[in-house]
Amino acid sequence: MGNEEIAIKTEGLRKVFGRFRKRIVAVKELNMEIERSTIHGFIGPNGAGKTTTIKMLVGAIRPTKGKAFIFDEPVGSVKAKRYIGYSPEHPNFYPMSAIDFLIYMGRISGMKREEARKRAKELMEWIGLEGFENKNAQRFSAGMKQKLSIVQALIHDPDILILDEPTANLDPIGRFEVIGKIGELARKERKTVFISSHILYELEKIVDHVTIIKRGNVLLQSSIASLRKRFSENHFIIDTSSNKQFIKRLEGIGNVKKVWINHEGKIEVNVSNGERFKKELIDLVKNSNIIMNEFSPYKMSLENIFIKLVESE
Repeated sequence: MGNEEIAIKTEGLRKVFGRFRKRIVAVKELNMEIERSTIHGFIGPNGAGKTTTIKMLVGAIRPTKGKAFIFDEPVGSVKAKRYIGYSPEHPNFYPMSAIDFLIYMGRISGMKREEARKRAKELMEWIGLEGFENKNAQRFSAGMKQKLSIVQALIHDPDILILDEPTANLDPIGRFEVIGKIGELARKERKTVFISSHILYELEKIVDHVTIIKRGNVLLQSSIASLRKRFSENHFIIDTSSNKQFIKRLEGIGNVKKVWINHEGKIEVNVSNGERFKKELIDLVKNSNIIMNEFSPYKMSLENIFIKLVESE
């Protein structure tokens, strides 16, 4: 893959706070590559180093060691910053109207005043803040501040969006709407989105790649499709006309490691070899009077995959 297809790259990225006995290693030896035009989830438990990594990527703090690049430009450089739109976990604003703040941010990014005003109005309407253009942004509710922060990240139409907990202060409806809008915008305009969030069941609705970190190290980097295949290829859901009778037949197959009735009354089965099991299942159904209603791979959620990976380390 050519460098033009890598939006974000880190090589041995490390950040240490303090000295001597008070030294805290927030990020150890972080190596990752984020492909262009992907929506990439960046997840990990509390204290894993997510926010510290993000602050290094946007140039807010310097790495202790290692390198990081935004489209081949060193992080922190003016050229690298031009590519980025950033929304922090806890946004705050100057005591000025929302529209004036957005125009100010647009002007800093090199936009003309009227161009910035036009885009600000369009984005505020897009995210559901129409009618609040002339209100003091500092007095906005936490949820409104979160939305305004996402708008300021988009004001100069960046190639890369870096979002740290973008739905943290929103109610469930607001979270659903904002996550959907981010996904829709990213795919429509082919933006790269690097998004950190603890709300994994919402995140998995839009991400196509994920990096999981723990204690400042990468545990896994993968596409969602490959991740699901890895954790589901030997795990199946079966529903028949008589599950209690059929489960006894499945218990007699040597390839079956574990089989049980789940909370929906369907059969779940773990096997050693998924491809062989499919052939064995066909023979089993042929030689019985049981009707097969469902046979499908088990779809493990991102949250369950995350817990399984983190707890195994």
